[in-house]
Amino acid sequence: MGESKIIIFERNEIETYYTYDQLTDLISQLQEDFPDIFAYYSLGKTYQGRDIWLVKISDNVNLDENEPGIFYTGGVHGDEKQGYEVVIYSLRTIAENYSSANVNLTFTTRIKNIVNNSQLFFMPMVNPDGCEAGTRKNLRPNDCIFGKTLFKGVDVNRNSGYKWELLDEKPFEYRRSGFPPTIEKVNIKYPIFDFKSIIGEGCYRGPYPFSEPESQAIKSVVENHSIAISIDYHSAADMVGYGWAWNHSHPLKNETTFSSIANNISEITGYAARRGSLYPILGNMRDWMYAEHDIYAICIELPHTKGDKPIQHLLHSNRHLLPWKNVPILELCQTHVEVNLYAAEKAIMIDDGV
Repeated sequence: MGESKIIIFERNEIETYYTYDQLTDLISQLQEDFPDIFAYYSLGKTYQGRDIWLVKISDNVNLDENEPGIFYTGGVHGDEKQGYEVVIYSLRTIAENYSSANVNLTFTTRIKNIVNNSQLFFMPMVNPDGCEAGTRKNLRPNDCIFGKTLFKGVDVNRNSGYKWELLDEKPFEYRRSGFPPTIEKVNIKYPIFDFKSIIGEGCYRGPYPFSEPESQAIKSVVENHSIAISIDYHSAADMVGYGWAWNHSHPLKNETTFSSIANNISEITGYAARRGSLYPILGNMRDWMYAEHDIYAICIELPHTKGDKPIQHLLHSNRHLLPWKNVPILELCQTHVEVNLYAAEKAIMIDDGV
């Protein structure tokens, strides 16, 4: 599966993260530098007016070719900064090494083979308002008391149309387990009960499926392109999740291939491969991709890093307290270049019937 942890370029400050404006400047510059293989588009506007950027890398970048697509997403939850950073690093690495052997000729040849035989789609900051504010949810006001302040926002990863309705049918079944006990459900029907919104988190599902511009943007990519594999980056659990998030024991189509992809990623990263998710999730985006479009949808939970807002991370870092594992963000980025190239090569193999 090739070399791992390849050093492509250095950041001046390892523990800082791209802002939305820096991302916009970067992809604009990359399109100017590599117009034959690199393009970016807006898939809509957020509540605060930011564009939701989609980057495409392919040898015929302005054509929709009959080639397998791979879809990489980060920043669905805006406070999980590692996720969008690794996506940004990979898209830049691929663009900068396609025509120049910045690392070595073998690596460039590998990049060329991938770009020439697939279509790579990157949505680095699915939820740019949340990324800028350091909040899990987006920032759209909710239709309830304190809906513009304490309880604002929708969890984009609870807003797809798959099994979204189960919360209406079984409102007390889908809760987070573990210690300490909590009355807050992981799948939340009414924003007024989304108590973790007060500290920048929360899991409110939204008023109806695909109600949010961010989830609509993901939907448009999947419905308008032939995606074979998707990788969605989150943080805080060192895990490669595959299969149904809504019901971890529900049968899978093509389980052998699905588990093989997850286990190969596990070998690259050292994270545990796990069927399902950390807890049952309704309206999950990867469940919808798999159910409706037969996409091998993988969720990667990255390790903790120190980050640039330590007090904020202490207050709401998915219930993990200090000390952090403090994996340098540059090391994560380098490792996940390898993961993302593997996913593209696997998609090409699946398309070829291998």
